[in-house]
Amino acid sequence: MSQIHDSRTSDHPLIETVWNSKNITDGIYIATPDGAWDLIVMIDTNGDRSVMLTGQATKPTPVPYRAGTESIVISFIPGAYLNYLSGEEMVDLIEMLPNFDDSHFNLGGHTFEIPAYDEVESLVEKMVITGVLKHDTVVSDVLSRKRTAISPRVAQRHFVKTAGITQNYLMQIKRAQDAVRFIQRGERPIDAAQHAGYSDQPHLAKSLKKIMGSSPSDVDDIHKL
Repeated sequence: MSQIHDSRTSDHPLIETVWNSKNITDGIYIATPDGAWDLIVMIDTNGDRSVMLTGQATKPTPVPYRAGTESIVISFIPGAYLNYLSGEEMVDLIEMLPNFDDSHFNLGGHTFEIPAYDEVESLVEKMVITGVLKHDTVVSDVLSRKRTAISPRVAQRHFVKTAGITQNYLMQIKRAQDAVRFIQRGERPIDAAQHAGYSDQPHLAKSLKKIMGSSPSDVDDIHKL
């Protein structure tokens, strides 16, 4: 095993999941679309920390890593957005955030303390208080199928502007994630296809290749689900 992954849920309404990865050897991780944008705390072999912003991913991306390094990932819900960047501007974005020491970083013109794994909620709440992080209720309403005050067409355009991807593509990602979970639990691809809502196994295989960069027989290393 070249990486050890841990994850937890959060009681903060704008956080989808919090991840912690420790790298045992050098390697390359394939980052797959998961329907979320992230703040990533990177800890190098000397313990120095820095922060990276990554937007909604639309394709699998190879990410090299080094032995002895670690990362803490805050994945945000689709309705969460930054006040100075649209979702469309964040698509496939990878940006190192400025920091003046290994304890603080700058985001949206504000300085924040770099959090530990169990302290991310405090950071996210400070982002909300400063106005850097906001919540778009239209996106949340569309996903929960609540009635909105605007037309479906306008709501979908609003969804793309905020979340960066269409609702349809987000649902494709979620369905591919479901299929991977089923396969990782030991289901045959043909059964996973049925349970995840695909029309047949070839449809599943095509979807996993496009979104996850993997075949149904090669999903063991996909963890960010």
